[in-house]
Amino acid sequence: MMAFTSTIDSRPKVMGPLVLYTGTFTNDGGSTGGDVDLASVCSKVFAAGANGNAAGATDTEIDGTNVNKLTLVTAANLSGTWWALAQR
Repeated sequence: MMAFTSTIDSRPKVMGPLVLYTGTFTNDGGSTGGDVDLASVCSKVFAAGANGNAAGATDTEIDGTNVNKLTLVTAANLSGTWWALAQR
């Protein structure tokens, strides 16, 4: 059974003191989400979102205790893209 996996695009976009990170996520084997750990690239996420590649719900949460981790909750087996506006 596969689980949630994600990638971080190696080409972030810089806007003044903020950086826009993007990436993909894949849910296989009935998975309904997981974490995107951005600790290696930023200190704090200010805003984030996700979009599925097919019909299905997506929800993005910024972890209140670990402000550089996103939690994506999606419909089962839904894959797609995510974005995060962050501070380095």
